[in-house]
Amino acid sequence: MAGINWSTEERAHLQSLVITCRHDLSNSQDASQAVQIFKLITLLLPTTEPSTFTDDQVALLQEKFPGSRTLVQWKVIQREFVRMHYVQLAEHLINQLGLDWFGKFGREKHGEECFNEVFLAAPPEDAMVVLCSSIFNSSPSFKRNKCLSLLAEFLQSHRLVGLFWHHCLVNQGAEEEASTRKAMKERTRVTWDQSISLLTSLPDKMANMLKVDNWDIFLPKQYFKLLAQDILKTLQLVHMTIQESKDCSLVFVSQLIGKICVSGYSEVLFDNLLPHLLKFSSNNYVWSRISVRIIVGAPERSLEIILDCLLKKVPWYGHMSKLLGDAVLNNQKVKYLLTSKFLLLRHTENDLVLQNVIGYLGDSPSRACLLPKVLFNLLDAWSDGSALKHTSHEQHLYITKAILISSAHLSQKYLEENKDVFLHKLMNGMQAHLETPISRLRTMGMVVAETLTKKLSPNGPALTFEYQEDDTTRHLKTLLALPQDPGLDEIISNLKEIDLITSKEEVSKQEENVINEVQEPDELELDSDDDLEPYDMSGDTKVTKVKEPVYVRDCMEGLIAKDNPDLVEASLKVAEKLVRRKPDDLSEIAVEFAKILLHLEDNYHTENFAELKLSCLCALTVHCPVPVASYLTEQFYDRNYNIRQRIDMLEVLSSAAQELSRPTQDQKDITSKSSSKDQLIPINQMPGTENWREIVQKRVESKTRRFASATKQGPQASANKFAAVAGHFFFPLMKTYDSPMNTMNLLAGDFFLLGRLVHTLAIILHSAQNTTICRQMAKTLLQFTWAIRYHVEPYVRRAIMFAVSMVILSVPTHTITTDLQSDLIECQMWLEDIVEKDPEPECKKQAAQTILLLQDAIKKELNLDER
Repeated sequence: MAGINWSTEERAHLQSLVITCRHDLSNSQDASQAVQIFKLITLLLPTTEPSTFTDDQVALLQEKFPGSRTLVQWKVIQREFVRMHYVQLAEHLINQLGLDWFGKFGREKHGEECFNEVFLAAPPEDAMVVLCSSIFNSSPSFKRNKCLSLLAEFLQSHRLVGLFWHHCLVNQGAEEEASTRKAMKERTRVTWDQSISLLTSLPDKMANMLKVDNWDIFLPKQYFKLLAQDILKTLQLVHMTIQESKDCSLVFVSQLIGKICVSGYSEVLFDNLLPHLLKFSSNNYVWSRISVRIIVGAPERSLEIILDCLLKKVPWYGHMSKLLGDAVLNNQKVKYLLTSKFLLLRHTENDLVLQNVIGYLGDSPSRACLLPKVLFNLLDAWSDGSALKHTSHEQHLYITKAILISSAHLSQKYLEENKDVFLHKLMNGMQAHLETPISRLRTMGMVVAETLTKKLSPNGPALTFEYQEDDTTRHLKTLLALPQDPGLDEIISNLKEIDLITSKEEVSKQEENVINEVQEPDELELDSDDDLEPYDMSGDTKVTKVKEPVYVRDCMEGLIAKDNPDLVEASLKVAEKLVRRKPDDLSEIAVEFAKILLHLEDNYHTENFAELKLSCLCALTVHCPVPVASYLTEQFYDRNYNIRQRIDMLEVLSSAAQELSRPTQDQKDITSKSSSKDQLIPINQMPGTENWREIVQKRVESKTRRFASATKQGPQASANKFAAVAGHFFFPLMKTYDSPMNTMNLLAGDFFLLGRLVHTLAIILHSAQNTTICRQMAKTLLQFTWAIRYHVEPYVRRAIMFAVSMVILSVPTHTITTDLQSDLIECQMWLEDIVEKDPEPECKKQAAQTILLLQDAIKKELNLDER
């Protein structure tokens, strides 16, 4: 076709014909003449094959182009018309669009159809550019609505397939000189950029322009669904061409997919494209190569989004090889994403991402060399104590899952050969996890240590820890089993199956309702036990072989009894009740009783042992606050206690302080609860009987007329019993906190105990609010926490922020703005520094809340001053 001689006279004749057509369309009042021009333009488009011309069409062309011409010559004319004249003529047609002008030939037979064919039969890229340009540059009118209608029909008829296919063949053709190829390559790049930009931004531009009047087909979900279908049809053409041993280029398609994903529509695109790619590539090597080219060939900036979408949607890791091939070995960007970023720098709750990444790395012998390096990197990050403190729980759980899944994909032979290296990294990580104050992280370390040691030494002694099983631990253990292939039936027919399932459920519900309506009431009540009342067994007591102690001294002897678990259990269960009775000699034996309870161990696995022990210690501290609190605060810094016992001391002190600070009525309620079972109830107060005075009073009330309601009695004021003893609870706990000892070092490794100490001091301060000593306690607490405010452990920093909050809530607001003003200003600066720079999200959140609390207190005081 390139060798056909195209003379200057013929070019001039074609140009003259186009000018005549434009003039006739602008000035002619004959509708039939306009329709003939539309037919002529359609014949000059390349989509109309010259060999299929009818007699009427040949007559029309001979009228405009005198002389005989071959089919090849007609194709040259069509190509020259499109290259030089179509866009200008189409724009002229759009500019002429108006209700009156369009109505003239619209009434002609096939008039509107011929007009539409001028755009629908044209080269798709030119037609789309003309229509979109006219829509974007026009105001609401008939012309814009007509262009919208044409563009919608253009998209629904899948005319974009021709555009995509044209760019897939752009590199084919005769060989040209180097300069010509370079210029053509540059023009192609510019054309591609314009086309891709227009295709991906069309929904956004339509939404901005049409707003609430936007058409459904231009909404992102519907539009990109059509785009995915057109891409798939283009890939089918590519597949058929490759089977014919011809070359094709997928660069345009891959760049278009990348641009769509960068624009934020990857979910919609791959929801419609991925099921077909998985189906075709599962057993076809050519389709697999096509899938690899369009995914891996996308621009680098879009690879992360594309891979993230694929990893979340591919149902089984075995399909990843069909979509990516060995790209992780050849493409550095893909390697970085799959071996580093997706595993160490990101996290998601979807386990499918980890299963697909690690399964893809270990699924092929050529890629298996990367999996051990990945596992070593994961173990290094998991065992790093600093990372454990400064990463979120979700991120750490994600890395833990990745370690377990990676170990499941490694062969047993490789694990045994590198057993020492794995154990060394595992032991370092386990130590860091056991030292953390966060229980869920400790449990996570225990689970990983148990499962991996069993994997490394299946025939050796098992490593076991005591922890509470929950959904997270059970899920972690299941990750050692490789997932099975679920098949592609669900992902291919998922949308259709949802509709069917919904309809079946609706039918079954309707049938059930009909059956319930037809069934007689007597049949429903047959053999029903719903009317039977359950027997009340709440008052049943467990029969024991020993007699419960009745006196406190007997209870103390029972607690230290050896080889008699029943007596120990019975004594522990009644210990609190006996203390709540407040015997006369309780103050004499309170310290000794507290010492016994503090050293008591659960040797017989007593039910609720810790709760019973602490509640009795709390009762002792409430009824004998000075001796017991002094004993506990003194023993807290003694050498002969473990961490658990020291935590018990702090727990007892905080619970007793809160109970003592409650109003007197609450104290009576607490005491009455413990002794209500042993009290005799008068006959006139037995259930089912009423006192005669109450009966008379009710009758009088029913016949009495009142003209004003009685004033409601407010809560009665009562003294804070904790006020007189608060100093015994508070100040001794801070006297030697910075003195290290063999069994405790608060400023070093025992940071968990330090955090609990600060937390307990804050609770004691809050219990002493509205007392004279509260201001002094608050100032002392701020000075105490100020020395450790930059502690490396997030747990300690959160405890300090809790203490600052308790100071704000406990101290009167006028004290905050006077005596504690300088201290709290420094605290506010420290809190603002945490909000900006602290790596722990929980610390940032708590610091922001504390700042708001302080600002509210200051604002409240300023409002009072203004009044």
